[in-house]
Amino acid sequence: MRITNSILQRQTLSAIQRNLSAMSDAQLRVASGLRVRTSSDDPVAAAEIMRASSGLRALEQYRRNIGAARNRLAAEESVLDQLSDLLSRASEIAVAQAGSTANATTRTVALGEVNQLIDQAVQLGNTRVDGAYLFGGALADQPPVDANGLVAGWRAAVPTKVEIASGRAIGVTHDGQEVFGDTQLIQSLKALATGLQNDDGEAIRNAITDLSTSFDKLQNLLGEVGARVNQLDIASTNIDALEVGLKSTKSDLGEVDIEEAMTALVNRQTSYQAALVATSRIMSTTLSDYLR
Repeated sequence: MRITNSILQRQTLSAIQRNLSAMSDAQLRVASGLRVRTSSDDPVAAAEIMRASSGLRALEQYRRNIGAARNRLAAEESVLDQLSDLLSRASEIAVAQAGSTANATTRTVALGEVNQLIDQAVQLGNTRVDGAYLFGGALADQPPVDANGLVAGWRAAVPTKVEIASGRAIGVTHDGQEVFGDTQLIQSLKALATGLQNDDGEAIRNAITDLSTSFDKLQNLLGEVGARVNQLDIASTNIDALEVGLKSTKSDLGEVDIEEAMTALVNRQTSYQAALVATSRIMSTTLSDYLR
C-alpha cells in the first residue's frame, strides 16, 4: 500500500486527537474526583450508583419523618405530663374534701380550683403543633376537646402514621379518643366538681377512684409514647448505618483513586508530548532532506 504524505498527516492528526482526548479525560477525572461521570463510562457501575443515590434520598426523607415524629411525641409527652400533674392535684383536692373536716365552705373554694383544672385540661387537649391539633388525628383541623370531654360529633379518626423505614410506619401521636375518651379524664374531673358543688362526700370519694383510673390510663399512654420514641431511636441508628454503606458504595464505584488518576494523567501528558515531538519531526521532513 502506498502511503502518501496526506495519509500520513491524517493518521498523525487522528492519533494526536486521540491522545488529546485521553489526556482531557484524565484531567477531568483528577479535577472531579469521579471515575463514572456519565452512564457510558461504566453502565453497570452507573446503574448501581443511581440505586445508591435513590436509597440515600429515601433515607433522608425517613430522617425528616423521624424528626417530625420526635417533635410531635415530645409535645404529646409534655401534655400528658401536665395532664398527669393536673389529675394528681385533683386527687389531692378530692382526698382533702372527702374527709369529715371538710364542709360546704371549703368545698366551694375547692370547686373553683377544680373548674380551673377542667379549663386547663380542655386547653391542653386542644394543643396545636405546627398549626394542627396535636390530638386531632386525621381530623387535625378540628378541636377535639371541650368542657364535656370530646367535642360532640368528633370521632376517632384513622391514626396518623409516618414511614420511618421501607415498609415500616408508626403512629405518631394518640388522638382525642385515646387521651380523653378512653381515659374519661374530664368526666372524672367533672364528677369531682359535681360532688363539691353538691357538698356530697360520697360523690367526692367515688371521684377519687375515677381520678385514679384516669391517671393510670394516662400513664399507660405515656409508656406507649416512650416506646415509640425508642422505635424512632432504633430507626435513626439503622438509617445512619445504611447511609454509611450506601455512601461507601457510591464512593467505591464512582470515585477515582487520586494517586492512580494522577499517574494516568502524567502518562497521558507524556504520551501527548512525545506524539507532538515525533509528529513535528516527521512533518518537517521534505524531499530535499532525502536528497542530501
